[in-house]
Amino acid sequence: MVSQGNCETTLSGTSKKMPTLLFKSGFEKGVYLVSPWKDEDGCWYQDIQGSDNKKFSWPITLWGSRGTFQVLVDHRRNSKEYIQNKIVTIEGHDGKQTRAMFSKIIKADKGWTQDPYLIDDAKEDGDLYVKYWLKFPANLSKVLGDGSNDDDGWCTFFEWKTAGDYRVAAYVYVDDKGKPYWYVHGDNVAKDNYGKYKEFWAEENHSIPVPEGKWFSVEFFWHRSTRDDGRFLWALNGKIVADHHGPNKISKPINRIMLFTVYSGKYPLSQYVDDIEIWNGLPHNNFTEATPNNAPDKLQRKGLGHR
Repeated sequence: MVSQGNCETTLSGTSKKMPTLLFKSGFEKGVYLVSPWKDEDGCWYQDIQGSDNKKFSWPITLWGSRGTFQVLVDHRRNSKEYIQNKIVTIEGHDGKQTRAMFSKIIKADKGWTQDPYLIDDAKEDGDLYVKYWLKFPANLSKVLGDGSNDDDGWCTFFEWKTAGDYRVAAYVYVDDKGKPYWYVHGDNVAKDNYGKYKEFWAEENHSIPVPEGKWFSVEFFWHRSTRDDGRFLWALNGKIVADHHGPNKISKPINRIMLFTVYSGKYPLSQYVDDIEIWNGLPHNNFTEATPNNAPDKLQRKGLGHR
């Protein structure tokens, strides 16, 4: 390909518009959190506001929707006893001091206990690429358990859902020897009453280690399609964790994106997030080569990831 301004010219001579940066922030000075608040339905939320650059401001505005933390705790309880979000100063992924988002679920409430930064009621509008730096606690595998019990051994930190027929979610699982590994799948858990569970595809990766107590970059890119040109890509520190090619759409559009979240079957659990950016397409050529639909490793827990 040859770049010309905001376009790329392919070898066939066709022109393709270059992706546009939609959002970028590192939680630096000027970005702050407000206290959790309840809406008229009694749900807890918490907003990130302000700006650390001249171009973009919090909250993230994407596909016609404004993002916020959805602090999933019973509205009759003090949310701060269960979930904590705060911006802290720590050593960053480059070894320098940085401000980052710290999120922690201290304990589980009855029902769902989850802390996603949520883009809700969105109107899907094309391809999307998300990148940020993530840091799990040093005792992640100990917190999650040995994987021998369905209530143990997993956490998810990213997912999107449609208005009712499709979900993609990325996980850390822990095997029966206590070693964490990566897992991602597409399934039909896009609403509470999803009916009979159906998994459309799944990939897991035991080759790329799950960092504990260390920063790592995560990248997600997807192109939605009912045909074979659909794609969901997940990379860690520039290495492909999973790259699924094929249909990833039935009929309904994406209307919820959990850009980062803390959610598991075991707590307390925490994470740090820093330097997030969002584009309306893949902004580089690092992952242009198609890969087979086969998972990088043998699927040992297929069907168990419908959390």
